[in-house]
Amino acid sequence: MTRSEEKSRDQPKSPADYAILHQRSFRTAFDFLTSHFPPGSDPEWWDKTATEASAASESQLDDPLTMKLLSAVMDYLEIEYKNRREQHE
Repeated sequence: MTRSEEKSRDQPKSPADYAILHQRSFRTAFDFLTSHFPPGSDPEWWDKTATEASAASESQLDDPLTMKLLSAVMDYLEIEYKNRREQHE
């Protein structure tokens, strides 16, 4: 089955379907955050984390909500990294 066939098969058809899709998106983002917090400081950590964010998005067929949530998690990790760095200066 092609990726586009997978996407069309998984299109929500009812409010309950949307709820399941949204729950998966938030669960994916939450699990990603908890497995990558606190943020690392070396460039390799950030490269690996970005690759893993992409894989997490792909696991949800690049659902737009999942992509936005994962992007927000990456932004949050960057903010936390900067805050922690400033506290130790």
